[in-house]
Amino acid sequence: MLLVKSNALNRLNSLVLILTIFTLPLFGWSNHAGITYLILENYWEKEPSVPVESLESFLEKEKTNLTELLPKIEEKVQKQIVHYPASNGSLVFNPDSKAKKAELLTLFFRSLRLNPNHKASLYIQSKSSKAKGNAIPLEEITFLKDKGKLPNERFLKINEGSQAKASEVLATATDEPDYGMDLHLFSDSESSFGKEYGFGEQPFGNPKYEYSSQAPFHMGFFHESGLVYTLAPFLAKTYPEVRVIQFSELSKFAFEKGHSYWGYRFAGWALHYIGDMTQPYHASVLPRIGTGKRIAVQLASMVGWGKPKENMINHISDRHTFVEEYQYFLFRELREGKFPVHPILTELQKPVQARQLPWEDSTFHKQISLVSYNLSEETDEQLEETGITQFSRLYEENHPLHSILGKCLANTTLYTHSYLRYIEGSVKK
Repeated sequence: MLLVKSNALNRLNSLVLILTIFTLPLFGWSNHAGITYLILENYWEKEPSVPVESLESFLEKEKTNLTELLPKIEEKVQKQIVHYPASNGSLVFNPDSKAKKAELLTLFFRSLRLNPNHKASLYIQSKSSKAKGNAIPLEEITFLKDKGKLPNERFLKINEGSQAKASEVLATATDEPDYGMDLHLFSDSESSFGKEYGFGEQPFGNPKYEYSSQAPFHMGFFHESGLVYTLAPFLAKTYPEVRVIQFSELSKFAFEKGHSYWGYRFAGWALHYIGDMTQPYHASVLPRIGTGKRIAVQLASMVGWGKPKENMINHISDRHTFVEEYQYFLFRELREGKFPVHPILTELQKPVQARQLPWEDSTFHKQISLVSYNLSEETDEQLEETGITQFSRLYEENHPLHSILGKCLANTTLYTHSYLRYIEGSVKK
């Protein structure tokens, strides 16, 4: 009898976890590019410029070397991430000598188990909304139906062989993984490639919603209690670390082979997932909500009193949404120079030498996500104390909200600097 009751409670707790995650927003920070531009303002003593190169050209020149490299990357991922499913033979990058550039692109994306429809056009996301240049249509950078806030941004075409600043390449690339790279990768995603990739059914999130299918690649629940994993084992199936490893190895390879543009662009892709993990709501499922309460509200819902569960779900969802909305509109103003002195700028732009932290293979899993997880309860509690439930306006510089967000975003700067020193340093050795 006790076992039956225990199993029932387990199912209830798992159900409330699933229902909650279904409703969560699935971004980390809104507009990673805007944050990265500000983070990098004081990074280099002399910022490098790089020759622009299409991904098709990169693949054409390096296809033989990539045939050897990509299986090694796959092996490294499998070694570091125990729940990562092995790839099957049909996804191996082994192009025919006569393969066209467009075919190389598809083979490359499939070998990494990315959405093969991802667009890797040549463009920059401008720091300023008033920048002049040849605008690129959004349809050339993303296949998303819901383009969210992208129409608010300024995207400019760049030509192969021209020069681009490293900060432009990096910042632009940090936003790209939210443009569809990780969509529809699961067997229930209603995509042909999702059935081939071997990830199984989507572990959480609702596959019927466009953005939802990227959730397991942009959230990482690595530090929940053992009880949580027992009740909801699907929470362990998260893969942001996969992308960090893949794109880091490709970045180092590109630099070593003289493709500096793709060295920085691949690094920018990796930085997206690092940035996501510095957002506390991407590292903790339900901060400040204990197992007992989760079960209680689900029991109440089953007997007809659904308000407690609705409140709990809204609590987390509203906090997550508010953080991303506020941060987005604040950074639009900061990028335009409307707040030359601001507490968040102070946190983002502390001198590089004050942020010495070596990057290691374990940094993402054992440091970044753990810091965010430990910060989640404090962040949630402080946000509640502000009494703000949704975005309506930007607040004065000394508002406590900026101290709360600044503490989280300071980690984004810290790990961005650490990661770039690692990538650039590994090439110079």
